[in-house]
Amino acid sequence: MRLVHVPNGIWFNNNKYNHFIGQNDKPYAVFDRFKDKKFFNFDEVRDTINKLTDEVAGASKGIVDSPIILTVYSYSCPDLTLVDLPGITRIPIAGQQADIERVTKEMAKR
Repeated sequence: MRLVHVPNGIWFNNNKYNHFIGQNDKPYAVFDRFKDKKFFNFDEVRDTINKLTDEVAGASKGIVDSPIILTVYSYSCPDLTLVDLPGITRIPIAGQQADIERVTKEMAKR
């Protein structure tokens, strides 16, 4: 997830499309998968994250090396990038790879 601070009341271009955030404008989110859609309702953002997680990792929420990239634009947040890594899993549960420990360690090292 990327938080992008947008100075109040300016136009800017992030190589995808133009953005404008004014003092009375609400923060919004954009998923890389849906680049042309701005999400102003953060309940919908949460639901979309859950849907994409199920699509990418399956209903069992397996570990997959395929990120969901979300960018939030707001004049009230700092510039910040967060990466959510899985914890090191030593014992696979139903539906996970037998070498789950190796997979999670390799992901964490990158």
